[in-house]
Amino acid sequence: MEIWSDQPEQPLPACAMPEHIVESDVAHEPGSPVHWRSVAGALALFWLAFIGMYTLRAALLDVDYQFESFVRRSAVAIVGMTLSWLMYRVLDRAKLASLRKQILLTAIMSLPAGIIFASANVFVFYVFAPIPGASCETEFPCFSRQIIVAISDLLISWTFVFIAWGMLCLSMASAHATRAADRRASAHRDAARLSEIRALRYQINPHFLFNVLNSLMALVGRGDMREAEALIAQIGRFMRYSLGADPLADAVLGDEIDMQMSYLELERRRFLHRLTVQLDVTEAAAAALVPSLLLQPLVENAIKHGLGRSTEPVTIRIQAVDLPNGRLQIVIEDDALAPADDGAASGLGIGLSNVAERLALHFNGTASCTAGPMAPRGFRVELSLPLVRR
Repeated sequence: MEIWSDQPEQPLPACAMPEHIVESDVAHEPGSPVHWRSVAGALALFWLAFIGMYTLRAALLDVDYQFESFVRRSAVAIVGMTLSWLMYRVLDRAKLASLRKQILLTAIMSLPAGIIFASANVFVFYVFAPIPGASCETEFPCFSRQIIVAISDLLISWTFVFIAWGMLCLSMASAHATRAADRRASAHRDAARLSEIRALRYQINPHFLFNVLNSLMALVGRGDMREAEALIAQIGRFMRYSLGADPLADAVLGDEIDMQMSYLELERRRFLHRLTVQLDVTEAAAAALVPSLLLQPLVENAIKHGLGRSTEPVTIRIQAVDLPNGRLQIVIEDDALAPADDGAASGLGIGLSNVAERLALHFNGTASCTAGPMAPRGFRVELSLPLVRR
């Protein structure tokens, strides 16, 4: 599988919030077009419910002139919708005030809104376009006692209705603000997570370069210039691949393994053919996607802490299999017999912790990395992660 390319290197993406999240936050801020549409929808439902309930009540009571009443009721609902929209606009302009002040403002606006709506309701039904049997029977109908009583009766109930509408507006604004804050917090968390992934990914290059330069020094010290030249070419290809790749992008596991096999071939020559590599990779596993350069620290550990600390031939085994439960298992192990005073191999934890942290961040805690010595000799690292295909 070929991993090298003549394509020019692409600049790595800057560390920033995902663009779609930022745009979404702006679109859902209170006062934005999306918020207005939400309020307009609630307003329509609010007053359609008013028309529907009163129309149903008239039908159940078998009131006369139901169509005429429906037309007048719809006209009154338009007045109510206008008052409700004006209340929302005032509350929207006062969105930076404290909640206590917004509630007080809602109560203050609800009284004149209730007066206007109650008056419109009475005047439409009893004065301007009275239905038969509903007109005022006084000499001055617009100021009659009957009109005043009707308005006052409606005023009490509709003032509380407008208060409820104001509270609904405040609740919707609060919900939108909370969701926007959650999205912004999520965007910041994502940006921090991506930055950490980049940082962990960039840790790999210095470690690889340090180890491979040691190999180069050994070859030059032996006077093996042909192998040294091959190693220099390998360094160039590796650095071109690693620096040109997006640290957040996935790589095909087969390509990653091919690169590690090339690296191991150079190390085999360095250690005078004491290294044997066994490869066991299923076809489905080879086509899976994994974080780029995921295997590099593990293979380096096997060389440095296994082969490098042993005087005997060492076999490094790379296994990758797809499991029936939709997961991918990757195993890298060696059979090196480390010196008795080697202890825990102090430098071993850096590469393993890097891989474990990258897996946890990349797969949101659904991947694992376990490692430990094998009996009677050797060391084994096992990765378990979701099987992701292109």
